[in-house]
Parts: sequence; C-alpha cells; structure tokens
Amino acid sequence: MGYWQHKALHEEAWEYIRHVIQPDLALLQEVKPPVLDDDEFLLLKEIRGGWGTAVYTRSMPLEELEFKGYPGRVTAVRTVVAGVMIICVSVHAPVIDGRVFPHLDRIFDEIEALIENESFIVGGDLNSARLAEKVWPGYGHGPFFDRLSESPFFDCMMKFHKEEQQTYFRSDMSRPWQDDHLFVSHDLADRVVSCDVLKNDITRKVSDHIPIIVNIVF
Repeated sequence: MGYWQHKALHEEAWEYIRHVIQPDLALLQEVKPPVLDDDEFLLLKEIRGGWGTAVYTRSMPLEELEFKGYPGRVTAVRTVVAGVMIICVSVHAPVIDGRVFPHLDRIFDEIEALIENESFIVGGDLNSARLAEKVWPGYGHGPFFDRLSESPFFDCMMKFHKEEQQTYFRSDMSRPWQDDHLFVSHDLADRVVSCDVLKNDITRKVSDHIPIIVNIVF
C-alpha cells in the first residue's frame, strides 16, 4: 500500500480495501493498521514507525507462525478457510545495498521449510520480476523464478496470462514491472479461477503498487 510514499492517502487506501474490495484475505506491505471491526483480523510485523508487513482477514482468526529471518519483512500465519487449514505468508522483500538477492532467496528458503506438506497462499512485493532478468541479467532474478517454477509454488498470474502484468508504477518508469506476485500450493491450483490486477483511478492514486486480485473457490 506504499505507506511512506502515499502517507496522506493511507486511510483512503484502507477504506477502499476494507469496504470496496472486501477481500476475505489480503497480503499487505507498507501498512499501518486501522481500527478494525469485530469481524476483522490483522497480524502485522513492524519494520519501523508502526508500519510493516501484514496479513488481513475477514471472519478468519489468525494464528501467528514463527519466521526468523528479516524481521518485519515477512508475516506468516495459519488460518482456516471454509474448513481448509491454510498457511498464509505476506512478503516485502528487502533491498539491501541495492540488491534484492540473496535476501529473497533466503526468505523463500525459510518459507519452503514452513509450508512443507501444507496448503498455502504466499505473496507480496518481491521487488523482483521476470522482466528484471532481461534488464539486469546476472543479478539473480531469472534463477529465482526458474526455481519457483520447479517448486511447490504455483504462480496464479501465469495461469491466466502469458506475460507478467504491471503492478508497480512510478512517473519515471519506462518498463511494465510486476513486482507483486501471488503463489498457492499445487493442491489449490485448480481452485484458482481468476487472477488479475486491479487498475483504476483509486488504486493508482493511493499507492505506487496496484493490487493483484485472486479468486480461489473453496
């Protein structure tokens, strides 16, 4: 949601998510928690100043799971969706000294251990894209997505689109970066019936990232 870059619009962004999109589950990055209603749940891992990485649900209580690496950059929970136990992980990949690797690889090493033999939904702002390998070859982006294609992570966007879909927008940007990604376990792949970006005047106004909306039928 881009808290720092769009601080003045943060409440409007939350209003749109909670009362217009109304997701059952949202994996969120760069957020500060709002005042929640009784049927809403949020687990946030703070990076600094009260903002951080979060999992939000409606009517689904959350059980926090331990994640040791990169404090504040990953929030992992267990919840029950229509009787199915699901691990949900929200990721905001750190860029350290101008590089997202090896940090993103290390995060996914720990995620793989966490979700082994479990149903899961994993996603967020990975600060990486398949396109990045073409623009900056040799920095780890291509091998990372090659790894995911041979792993437990089923890429929801690639089920419906031949190419990545732009999720990250800046005024000086010349390429259609998809920095945001969402994956499910292969046992949930057939339940994924749609996956698209939500680009409109509001989502473009309140953040430099636009949401990925995935419909999973349970």
